[in-house]
Amino acid sequence: MKTAIIGGGITGLAAAYHLVKRGVRPVIFEPGPFGGMIRSVLRDGFTLEQGPNVLVERPDIVSLLGDLGLQHRVRYPSVEPYGQYVWFRGRPTKVPAGLGELVRSPLFSARTKLALPMRILLPGTLATPSPDLSVLDFFSPLLGRATVQALLDPVLKGIYGGDVGRLSARMIFPGLWGACSKGDSIMSYLRKRPKGGKPRIFGIEGGIQSIAAALVEFLQGKADFVRQPVESITQSAGGFEIRCKDGHRLLSDSCVVTTAGATTASFVGHVSPTLAQRLTQVEFAGLTVVHCALDRTESLIPGAFGVLFPGGMPDNFLGIMFNSVIFPHVAPADKHLVTLVLGGAQAGSAAPDLGRLREALPRLLHSLLGIKKVEWLDAYAWRGAIPQLQVGYSEIVGALDAAESSSPGLVFAGVDRGGVGVSDRLRIARESVEKLVSTDLPRVALA
Repeated sequence: MKTAIIGGGITGLAAAYHLVKRGVRPVIFEPGPFGGMIRSVLRDGFTLEQGPNVLVERPDIVSLLGDLGLQHRVRYPSVEPYGQYVWFRGRPTKVPAGLGELVRSPLFSARTKLALPMRILLPGTLATPSPDLSVLDFFSPLLGRATVQALLDPVLKGIYGGDVGRLSARMIFPGLWGACSKGDSIMSYLRKRPKGGKPRIFGIEGGIQSIAAALVEFLQGKADFVRQPVESITQSAGGFEIRCKDGHRLLSDSCVVTTAGATTASFVGHVSPTLAQRLTQVEFAGLTVVHCALDRTESLIPGAFGVLFPGGMPDNFLGIMFNSVIFPHVAPADKHLVTLVLGGAQAGSAAPDLGRLREALPRLLHSLLGIKKVEWLDAYAWRGAIPQLQVGYSEIVGALDAAESSSPGLVFAGVDRGGVGVSDRLRIARESVEKLVSTDLPRVALA
């Protein structure tokens, strides 16, 4: 019998890796490119990341890179500390990196600056009077609504593509939400967090897709691959029957589902009609990633990694990364590489007009940042990139949990569980395999 993995993105590949390390030969169902949204293009000395552009240094990714022999290709920022900026009152404004910068920052009102120390110390500043709140409503008692919109809205648009007035505080800040639900102060929560400070970011020489490629290489001869979409999962006497649209059929003891949203809903109806119905309601934001080259003589913000923008910008412009300022290896010595991200939930479901963008973006960059000459390198549009973890989204997670409870051996690890970063995906892949190990399934040889 077999353990099946549905989806060959980074989560599915990492789950397969952990199963192989435990002596299990998994079957991976993936009709498309392996790695999911992790796609790197190497061209004329440029490293163009069409998906995630940076990685966050957390234990799971550090361990995996070491095991795959990729640690020598890790590249840390050449500028430390680098600055991150948001667009505020018509200009790039630095996100405060310390108390001194906070005191001088125009992002915070004088009243907020005076009240902030007491608000951090007092229990109940961030109250949780209902099962969930928007990020805007949750953080306004601490920072004020204007500051949340000026600071957190562009930052969270850069990560989730959504609006602080709709995104769920409970989903996006689960640790802080849980602590405040118990009546802890913000200071108490901060003191209980693991020491070590903010984790570093890094890139990979040769592109982040190297991780997916190394995982696929590792799995050769140790896993089986079915290059067909799954049509249905049904429970059988011995576990699960998985059927593909071409008629391929597999009986498996257990199954890790790493797809998300409507894709998962299309094949889980026999296992859980309730979950299938819930997953069709999950909204996904599209993103368009555009790479451009600039002459090194162009004047960019010194030491800055980029600028994030609030809602309402022309062409739904979300942000620009100055990739080669922080990671020189991604561009030739005489060029800068910048990455522009557009779209998000505010753009709706319409496909972007790349031809029109190609004409409009040079003017936009000149008007906003004074950039004179732009060379278009590459663009990729993701139609359903990021699930919108909106207020009440915990009910979706509850439906995933309920389906797992009623079908032992079935685990859901898709991005609709939350955790959109690569490091989060790797952690969730490991935890999913550990769930299978802890499940009372004597017929599954997972140890």
